[in-house]
Amino acid sequence: MIQKRKAVQTPKAHKKADTGKGKRVRLTQQAIVAAAAELFARKGFGATSLDDIADTLGVTKGAFYYHVKNKEEILRLIYLTVLTVSEEPLRRIVESDLPPLEKLRRAVEHHTAVAADRSPAMMVFYREQSYLTGPFAKEILLRMKAYEQHFEQIILEGQAAGVFKPDLDPKMVIFGLLGMCNWLSQWYKPSGRYTHQQIAEMFVEMVEHGLVPCSSHDPSPAKGHGDLYISKARTDSLG
Repeated sequence: MIQKRKAVQTPKAHKKADTGKGKRVRLTQQAIVAAAAELFARKGFGATSLDDIADTLGVTKGAFYYHVKNKEEILRLIYLTVLTVSEEPLRRIVESDLPPLEKLRRAVEHHTAVAADRSPAMMVFYREQSYLTGPFAKEILLRMKAYEQHFEQIILEGQAAGVFKPDLDPKMVIFGLLGMCNWLSQWYKPSGRYTHQQIAEMFVEMVEHGLVPCSSHDPSPAKGHGDLYISKARTDSLG
């Protein structure tokens, strides 16, 4: 059964406090990231100015610019926040003692939930990467590749164990798999026909049927009963 996953949360900005000299907030990195994520998600990175963020926080321009040099710096922090929150559950799955097939199932379930997340930070993550340039762009790209490598490790482990087809290029498998999951960020609606958990189940079914070799079926399966192996493998991996 797929466990529900909490939406990625950027730390909320501190509430404005009346100091007698007007309202202001305690300006922290967390407060800036939270306010910026909400504005970038609503207006877009390009249409949001640093002044907009400062106004949302209720701080003076001088105080705000003391902490932040440019919007791209804030965008980098949003990406790092999302990647950190997303990586940890996946790392635990990869490092667990679960069989490769069950690891793959749980990894797909996790990433489907990530792509279906509609928190401001996650919406920014899937829409605004093109605005990252230079060292920031390289840093985030390397972190994303590290995330993908967790999936690749699962595929390689399964191939070594004879569970997944050995002739499939793990990188190509991951490109297709993550592309399928990532597209939820564009079309998924929580109010739609399926929950993201149900969609994950469908994706897992497709992946399992495409990865499990026919030679792993029962020696003499009845025609049209290939699904029996999938059911047995799933039961074995959970037990």
